[in-house]
Amino acid sequence: MRPGAETDSAVVVSAIAGMGGAGKTALALHAAHEAQRRGWFPGGAVFADLRGYSALDPVPAGAVADRLLRAMGIPARQLPGTESGALDAWRRLLHDLAGQNASLLVVLDNVRDPGQVGALLPQPPHRALITSRQALGSLPVHHVDVAPLPTDEAVLLLDTALRAAKTQDPRCSDDPAGAEELAGLCGGLPLALRISAALLRTDADRPLSAHVEELRETRDRLDTLSLDQEDTEGRPLAVKASLDLSYHHLPPAAARALRLLATCPGPDISTSTAAVLLGLPRPLGRRHLAVLARHHLIVRTGLPTGKAQAPRPIEDAERWSLHDLVRLYGAEQAERHRPGPGPDADLAGDEVAAAALRLDDHCTALTAAADALLDGRTAAGTVPGPFGGAAQALAWLDAERANLVALVGAARRADRHRPALTLTLNLQRYLEDHWRGADAYLCATQAEAAARHLPPADYATALCALGNACRLTGRLDEAVERLSEAAEVAAQAERPRTVSAALHNLGLTYALRGELPAAEAAHRSDIDLSRRQGDRQGEAMALVALADVLHERGKPEAVTTALVRAAHLFHDLGDGWGSGMVALRHSRTALRDLRAPACAAACLGWAVREFRHVGAQAKVAVASVGLGAAYWQLCPACYGAKAITWTRDGAALAETGTDDRLKAQSMFQLGSLLAQSGHRTEARPHLERTAAVCAMADGDPELARLARAAHSALAHLGKPKSPLLCTETPAQETDKLVDLVEAIARGDAPATSLLIVDPVWLALIGAGR
Repeated sequence: MRPGAETDSAVVVSAIAGMGGAGKTALALHAAHEAQRRGWFPGGAVFADLRGYSALDPVPAGAVADRLLRAMGIPARQLPGTESGALDAWRRLLHDLAGQNASLLVVLDNVRDPGQVGALLPQPPHRALITSRQALGSLPVHHVDVAPLPTDEAVLLLDTALRAAKTQDPRCSDDPAGAEELAGLCGGLPLALRISAALLRTDADRPLSAHVEELRETRDRLDTLSLDQEDTEGRPLAVKASLDLSYHHLPPAAARALRLLATCPGPDISTSTAAVLLGLPRPLGRRHLAVLARHHLIVRTGLPTGKAQAPRPIEDAERWSLHDLVRLYGAEQAERHRPGPGPDADLAGDEVAAAALRLDDHCTALTAAADALLDGRTAAGTVPGPFGGAAQALAWLDAERANLVALVGAARRADRHRPALTLTLNLQRYLEDHWRGADAYLCATQAEAAARHLPPADYATALCALGNACRLTGRLDEAVERLSEAAEVAAQAERPRTVSAALHNLGLTYALRGELPAAEAAHRSDIDLSRRQGDRQGEAMALVALADVLHERGKPEAVTTALVRAAHLFHDLGDGWGSGMVALRHSRTALRDLRAPACAAACLGWAVREFRHVGAQAKVAVASVGLGAAYWQLCPACYGAKAITWTRDGAALAETGTDDRLKAQSMFQLGSLLAQSGHRTEARPHLERTAAVCAMADGDPELARLARAAHSALAHLGKPKSPLLCTETPAQETDKLVDLVEAIARGDAPATSLLIVDPVWLALIGAGR
């Protein structure tokens, strides 16, 4: 903004844009005063409010020129009598000042569109500052976007406003948590913060917590954030009135888009989903989103790369979000456009209900398609929607997770019971495999409430989902109660597969509680039921779960028998995820009981391949860490580097999830292998990270054990270690085995798989019958 040597890159006009109440005018005035203080503009600075967003009519360019001339001290008798004459006189004044080296700063506030200011903009050496709620993209200006304040700056503004007029109001410093929550409820919007401060100043004895409590009620928040006063520019000090000015300047189609976006649950929305919500083709829907973004009523939070490549399609990379207060305002406007209650209500004209149904159908179809890909039941390219394979399906679920969880709750609250249940069931596998137990519990709780209004068979399914979510979140007593009820209701409704699912999860829950005989009984009942129903997949899953319990009960022969049968079933079904589970289960037996690291390594390479194929990141992490342990058992001197690499990969994946046990186990193994390999400096942070993860958990005996082991390893890091030596030269067959394992993990066919003679391995690859 500072005038000086004029170059082609000199900034003559700067445009400050942002939503209403973001502080654009305050920033422009502050910049103008600072420029004057520094003596940058000897010709002075002038200000004009163009009323682009106002209850009054916008000021035309000629009338603005007249006001600017008066502000520059031109006598009224010398002013032209017409608007065109005023514009000519304004240009002559700018030319004369330039000849006198008296550069001028022109502040044009509250501009609605480029047409208001085009004739007023100066040339060098003068400068102009424009403020607008709209991005004035057609003007050749330097654009500055003003966003709501981050929490710390919002609290500072609130505290400063409370201490205005030299008062020593301590409420922010006395209640920092309340001040942060108040800043959040105001969305960091300076107008809302100033109004809150003014309300609190008028009631000096009111604690912040009382004002916060009032703002928590979303239905009344916009009404609460208002004063019966105007600011120094004559604008109402009310958030709703400020948003009214933006809303009423929108084209009708964009206003409708804002209303529907405000009713869509979740923190953001992709371009493709927004088009579905609006019921429009994607290009037209995006045009409406762009209009709202130019008016700073929505924000683009994700940018497309311009290349349609896996794992994320372009239409889902571009995402949009609404400020919390804009969302509340838009939802109020949407409610006003809905038909009233009563028998004569025009339900066909209910744009909100129609949009919700479109969103339900869209998300239900895509979650079903994604689940089918992650389950390995559907080949890439054979499902509807933008999924080219499991990687794209997983990327979409990761991007939409928070929105889908919010949609489940919104559907239940709006009495859309069937979509609430179906979405929950479609998300179960993804949420479990990606450590999202809290989300699984939230969805299942909503689904159970929704299913009370559906047939008993649906209620049994919802109870089963809730029981499993209880298991995932450590609510084991509640899990037993819910799953037992699910099995009973499903049996009465003659739904054997739901009974089987309840028994399966009940067995897992009993095992977590240490009740192994009860767990074994549940799994054997599940196996018997699945066989009677001809449900081979259900039988195979029950056999894998039974093998876990039998292993804990010290029955190795029975474990092998169960896993061989499960492996054959999964192979015949083409179920990669199930095959990976068998391989993972058997690898533990091979490592710990059979002392057969070669077999374990082959099984773990198989598990890595299968879990990668279906996008089960949690299982990939477990298998990768296990493969690191298997390599180390083979020979630390020969395969230590591979052991560390695989463990490092698994630990990195574990860090992205929420399973503290897996994080601690993988980090401890990585730190231990590095230390034993002589990389002590590199080992230390991993062992310290292990101790830190364990310290955050309370009452978990496995984490307590790992914490002790990590502290012991840290204490011994400084002691000399014997070098790793290979006691015997690796045999050629062992080298072939390692090549085989790496090829399997990459996804290559195990052409030399018969190097391993093990009944479970042979069953995995379809041999040994």
